[in-house]
Amino acid sequence: MNPPILLLPPDPSQIPAFRDAVLAVAPELELIPWSRELDAATLARVQVLLGWRLPPGLAPQLPALRWVCSIAAGVEKLLPPDLPPQIPMSRVVDPDQALGIAQHVALMVLRHARQLPLYDEQQRQHSWQRHPKAAARHRCAVLGFGEVGQTVAATLSALGFPVEGWRRSSGPLLPLLARSEVVINALPLTPETSGLLNAQAFAALPRGAYLINVARGGHVIEADLIAAVRSGQLAGAALDVQQTEPLPADDPLWDVPGILITPHIAAQSSLDTVARQFVAGLQCLEQGRPLPNAVDRARGY
Repeated sequence: MNPPILLLPPDPSQIPAFRDAVLAVAPELELIPWSRELDAATLARVQVLLGWRLPPGLAPQLPALRWVCSIAAGVEKLLPPDLPPQIPMSRVVDPDQALGIAQHVALMVLRHARQLPLYDEQQRQHSWQRHPKAAARHRCAVLGFGEVGQTVAATLSALGFPVEGWRRSSGPLLPLLARSEVVINALPLTPETSGLLNAQAFAALPRGAYLINVARGGHVIEADLIAAVRSGQLAGAALDVQQTEPLPADDPLWDVPGILITPHIAAQSSLDTVARQFVAGLQCLEQGRPLPNAVDRARGY
């Protein structure tokens, strides 16, 4: 059987690359590139969706849909309220993506802990001034302790940083924040974690703490973060994700001293990995076997 598959990557320009990667593994598959111009008859044939997000109102136009596969670890953009609850979902798990995120986090922790922004500024001023310090051992909290969080924790531990991991099942968050000098957010975005990093959370941190967000912008109340950085409660933040992406040119986050913006580039899944895991999942679907990397839709991850 060859179920029609709708391709919905983050950007339409990525459709050819995703199509070629999947067809390189399984050339017999029927792939339908997403377009707002697709007619009702074509959408009615779709049985599988491989993508990043479901545009509002699309799910009811897919009456034959049997499976949704996320090309990334995060799945919240594929869970609109109008997606029927019985449709199974799975996601791609790329070990290289976890490693890439861990490398990005390590870079940001070391940048902060070793005071590199200070030396950047001194170079602009042509000032050769030393600020010696011992090896950095900032206490780090990793929020979200799945594959990505555990890889981040192992990487930071290898660099000499004490690390504590936190899951929603770990208990109250504020006591952990109170003893953490660097907070790394790797949580899934769910109704329970949305806005978790807010004024109350920032106030619980030791003065001068630092935030690194590699999960979703929706975890952070950005106005609260800006206020905390400007007041000196936080030394700053490294935000690879923001509530609005692309970040508008007039967004206040751009101009806050101490906040570093990167455009959601901490890590990307390998197209070959996406294709191979998707085709393996498709075989499981057709054979009635459990889907690999299945998502608990009630939990949102």
